[in-house]
Order: sequence, then structure tokens, then C-alpha cells
Amino acid sequence: MDDVACEVGLSRPSVYRYFADRDDLLIELITRHARALLARARKSIARHTSLPDQIVGTVLYTAEHARRDPLTRHIIEPDGTSLGRRMIASGTTEMMRAEMWDPVLDAALANNELPSGLPRSDIHLWLGDVTVMVMRGLEDGEGDVRRYRSILRRFVVPAFTGANRTAIAEVTAF
Repeated sequence: MDDVACEVGLSRPSVYRYFADRDDLLIELITRHARALLARARKSIARHTSLPDQIVGTVLYTAEHARRDPLTRHIIEPDGTSLGRRMIASGTTEMMRAEMWDPVLDAALANNELPSGLPRSDIHLWLGDVTVMVMRGLEDGEGDVRRYRSILRRFVVPAFTGANRTAIAEVTAF
């Protein structure tokens, strides 16, 4: 905290007025970093107009960046450290997943590509978990991006489109 205070030209007590401790400061740094990634991801994904393309593009873009960038990885997959647990407990991870997926989901609802009433937090969690699986697979050399693109189209996209829409709506009503 002394180094941070010196770098920004504040006293150590002044830094503690904004951040309770080192973990709070790191969570803010990671969140800002993730938002910068979101801005870049949205530019990349904006060229995709359909829900299937946006789902696949978002998962692959995020997984590719998270596997190479430790700060992004903390948002995608908080570890078991005190920092990771605090990110989850504070809702930071959930908030960042919502910021990633809600624009895609909002557009899909507006275009009648997605049934209304689906629990957003469940979608965020599931797509976040899918992203972690893809990230790990790419790290471990289990497949290349083309293979994961195909897997996402065959197994993830159908959960939101086509014949499954009726089944999703029925389960949601249950």
C-alpha cells in the first residue's frame, strides 16, 4: 500500500480512505481491467448480429484473453485465495458476468431470439462456467479455437435457440 500511495502521490492513510485493504484495491484494479476487456470485446463482437454468433464470439473472445491474462482470469475464474473468495462474496464476479452478457441478452430479447423470464443470474453463471471450460481446454491443448467454435454451436447455442425455446420457456414456468 505504501508503493501505491507513493505512486499516486497520496499518503497511506489517504489510500485507506478509498480502500479498506490490499484486496479491495486489487478487486478495483481487476474490475477496471475487466471493463477495459469488455469494451474491446464489445467492439469485436459487434460485428456479429445473431444471438448464436454473439454467444460463440463472446465465449471464445473471453476465454482466449483470460487464458493469457492473469487479471482477466481472476474475473473469469476466481481462485481459492482470500482475494478470489472476496471477489465472489462481494458480487464482483457476478457483476462482471452480467456486464458481459446482459447487452447480448437484452438485444436477443428485443429481437425475439430469447424467451423472456429466463433467470439472468443462471445464464450468467452457466455461460461463465462454459467460458472457463473453454479457457482450460485451450490452455491444455485439448482443442483449437475452430473445434471449440463447433462445440459451442452444437451444444451451447441450441440452449437459447430453435426447438429448445419452447422447452426453456416450459422449464422457466415450472
